Amino acid sequence: MAKFTSAPASVAMPVEALFEKFNDLTILQGMLDKLPEEQRSKVGDVVFDKDSLSIKTPQVGEIKFVVKERVAPSKVVFGTESSPVPLTLTALFKSDGPDTSTVSAETDVEIPAMLKPFIGPQMQKATDQFGQLISQIAKANA
Repeated sequence: MAKFTSAPASVAMPVEALFEKFNDLTILQGMLDKLPEEQRSKVGDVVFDKDSLSIKTPQVGEIKFVVKERVAPSKVVFGTESSPVPLTLTALFKSDGPDTSTVSAETDVEIPAMLKPFIGPQMQKATDQFGQLISQIAKANA
């Protein structure tokens, strides 16, 4: 397994409130739809429903992630239903105080070591984009 981690982002919201947004992901779709077009275009083609998110990429096509685990208030783990390799995506939440949290993303993917130099940069970019997505949504709706 290879692990990729996004940079942490600070959000002016208690960790419990941030985590609560992940109990029904349709809330995130509504928040995503309200982002200014400039921010929305950076997110890419992402669609949320109650317990899943779908990401469309030109390289791979559509990948659907389904919630596999929720650990309040620290993380939400997504697993793939359709991807070329086993893959999990985790949204991590950490309290920095009563009104501030840190959010980041982590990707675990099963790739052979010899392919990591070729696939690794794209996986890091995807992980960074997911981290930015959840932090932008949270910041815009804090």
